[in-house]
Amino acid sequence: MSGRKVSERTIRRISHYARCLRTSRANGDRTVTSSWLSGQCGISSAAVRKDLTIFGEFGKQGSGYDVDDLLVQIENILGTCDSPSIIIIGAGNIGRALLKSGLEGTGGYTYSAIFDIDPDLVGTKCAGLTVKSMDDIHNTVSGFKKFIAVIAVTMGEGQKVVDRLNEAGCRSMLSFNLEPLKLPEGVEIRYIEVSTELDMLTHSLEK
Repeated sequence: MSGRKVSERTIRRISHYARCLRTSRANGDRTVTSSWLSGQCGISSAAVRKDLTIFGEFGKQGSGYDVDDLLVQIENILGTCDSPSIIIIGAGNIGRALLKSGLEGTGGYTYSAIFDIDPDLVGTKCAGLTVKSMDDIHNTVSGFKKFIAVIAVTMGEGQKVVDRLNEAGCRSMLSFNLEPLKLPEGVEIRYIEVSTELDMLTHSLEK
């Protein structure tokens, strides 16, 4: 991968290209063009080509891109050829819905474990996984080469979860809990902000 700094928007588009390529491969397509990708992603062909040339030369002028080759190259760029394990903290409605929906069609991600502090939920099953106690988190994640934690707990519980995850060595978190959280140095968290996305869509309706 190029040492050049790449914007978050570019990485988001690259991720979208990967999803489109997986669909194309499932449909039996062997090659795609920048025009096809631009149509799928709602951006110009020139923008697609510009994004891809940041990381090297892919495909040939006039003949398009080999689907398998381009997908492998993009997955190498994203790091999903060796995907981290995904764990869920919180076996309530959101956590169980995430497990049931699965991660099929993504870059090799799978849910590896789910945890909760509620003794009534610990030991129950969902989508083939048994809910574990938070007390078991250290032993569980010690067997993972790398992992990302998805936080799906009620308001007021987020900071305690972040602290427990930090103790367990977690450095990457995705949170459905929007309360302000204090993060240790070296830990990255991203929030699923449904209200913000609704604001964006509402704003677009007013145009």
